[in-house]
Amino acid sequence: MLRHVLAVLALWTLSAQALTLKRRAMQSGLGSQTALTQQQVDGIRSLLNQTADKSWEIGAHAEALTEFLYPDLSPFASASNSRFASPNPSVNPFPSLVCDIAGNVISQQPWGQWQLIQDASAADPASVGPAVILANWTMGEGQYATVGGRNQSGVGGAAEAQVWALLQQTPRASSGAISHRVESVQLWSDFIYMAPPFFAYYGLMAHNDSLIQLAYDQIRLYRQSLQDPQTKLWRHIYIPGGGNSGDSDPGLWATGNGWVSGGILRVLATIENSSNSTIVQAFSDQAGDLASWTKEVVDAAWTMPRNGGLFHNYMDVSSSFTDGASTAMLVASTYRLALMANLYSALSSSKPASSSLANAEASYQALTGNNNRHLSSSGVLSPVTDPMTFSSQLASGKVSPEGEAFVLLMESARRDWIADGGKIDSSAGNAGGGGTSSSAFPRAPRSTALAIVGLATLAVILSS
Repeated sequence: MLRHVLAVLALWTLSAQALTLKRRAMQSGLGSQTALTQQQVDGIRSLLNQTADKSWEIGAHAEALTEFLYPDLSPFASASNSRFASPNPSVNPFPSLVCDIAGNVISQQPWGQWQLIQDASAADPASVGPAVILANWTMGEGQYATVGGRNQSGVGGAAEAQVWALLQQTPRASSGAISHRVESVQLWSDFIYMAPPFFAYYGLMAHNDSLIQLAYDQIRLYRQSLQDPQTKLWRHIYIPGGGNSGDSDPGLWATGNGWVSGGILRVLATIENSSNSTIVQAFSDQAGDLASWTKEVVDAAWTMPRNGGLFHNYMDVSSSFTDGASTAMLVASTYRLALMANLYSALSSSKPASSSLANAEASYQALTGNNNRHLSSSGVLSPVTDPMTFSSQLASGKVSPEGEAFVLLMESARRDWIADGGKIDSSAGNAGGGGTSSSAFPRAPRSTALAIVGLATLAVILSS
């Protein structure tokens, strides 16, 4: 009898250890079936703190932290825990890191400047807008009684000024598409991640449905100008009326398609996770379009050639270098779309193809495995495109802040998919070669594996 009791206690201890490991992983942002280590995550966060200083990099950094560390405040929050549409000062955990980013931006904004960050891009500064909105709604007493030296009215005013900078100070194409650039009308695929999610979130929180409609309309207008009719992927830069042909880029830039799919999904999630049945009903047709347009990009992307699981910088040009940043972002978009199609029945027809999910998992393994070939132990992602040139590979040893943010977005999306009961499909194998593991996720440590066995055994014992 004593031996039996001791066996039960031993199994219970192992089970408790497994649950503790899982709880710690959840608190760190890592999923239970992650291939990342805490050291890599710590490295990525440190690198972002050190290197994310351009407007769009700051916006991507803030969004990545929101989805990774504060998922209940993300547009992709699960319905049972969502605080996305109702953030408040008592929310737990408090989004201090995101508020700090917003505060740093606001503290450096000169009086009278409409853009959150002065930039030749009209849209990139708007990527910081959701963090400013979140800070505005979670401000309270104590440390966050002010943000960036401003009270709640001042923080809200900074977000409102950014809206007006886009609406009143930015040129438009004849179609009504708002330019991505300040000095002339240029339509960049990057715009979709920067401005529409900000319009939609501001519209939701300010009870201004016209801004939610504007977010949808801008995506629709950009799609008309940038989508390649043959592949359904998006071109990078279009200059209406010709303009300076040297500024255009008709190529199917992989990172651009990552920005597109990720941005559309955030607008779609804002509608569906609005906690407002009137909004969901009023924008049901728009939501259907947004889901369908994301599926176009996601499914088309996974038909493109890859090397070792990684997309080429220009997706249909196999001679261009492979790029880990865009690969991470498109993996994230694939899992996000799959989750939304599961959560919202009206979107079920837009679930990614099973082959897309299988390829996404294989590329996840390619990025996170291979003995740190693409993601070093300190979190440096490579190879990646140089964000300042688009067509060049970033020099060895350099860091792409957007690429680092994309890794956190990828991990968040996959984690949430698994937590909702989504299955990991590794049937795509090597995803285009390069030696990725056919295993769906890395082998669990022996102690964890024993603890899992212990749970099953304990259940049998207790039931007998």
